[in-house]
Amino acid sequence: MDWNQIFLLLQIIFTAAIAENMALYYFLGTCPLISVSSNLQTSFQMGLTVCFVMLISTSVNFAIYNWILQPLNIEYLQLLFFVLVIAAITHFLELFLDRFFPEIYASFGIFLPLIAVNCAILGVSLFVVLREYNFVSSVAYSLGSGLGWLLVICLMASLRKRVDETVVPLYLGKTGITMLIASIMAMAFYGLSTVVNGMN
Repeated sequence: MDWNQIFLLLQIIFTAAIAENMALYYFLGTCPLISVSSNLQTSFQMGLTVCFVMLISTSVNFAIYNWILQPLNIEYLQLLFFVLVIAAITHFLELFLDRFFPEIYASFGIFLPLIAVNCAILGVSLFVVLREYNFVSSVAYSLGSGLGWLLVICLMASLRKRVDETVVPLYLGKTGITMLIASIMAMAFYGLSTVVNGMN
């Protein structure tokens, strides 16, 4: 692998994490972002879990699409297969955490099974197919997307901790202020990506 390929992979990771962040650019995976981001430790654990599921499921879905669905000319079943893979990986992860890390499992509560329906994870698998990435680029894209979602949920948790110590206007409420924070973060991420792209 030469330097051009390494630079391209780093560019894919940066774009997925910052410039086209799943939560702030595509607004995918915002439900757990709002509901779980009240505690920094839980948010970090949830972000790592989403990152792990995103990485594994994208790799498996890439193999299924390119080695099973395309050769059989049944690409129209990709959504069904992708959802089944994500649900299976989430279920096995849930069993693993329940068996070996009960504290983490208990802290997630009802939100751990909801990873199976996190549209950010499904979105990454679909974007990989639409952009016709090869396997290495797909892994880089899923890694960048997962790290970007992890970064956003941790930043959100840190900011919400400060919000809890202040008086929030009644007409805005906790959900409203969370969405306002997310919109400001989206502008900041866009500004950062514009600066970096301007330097190239």
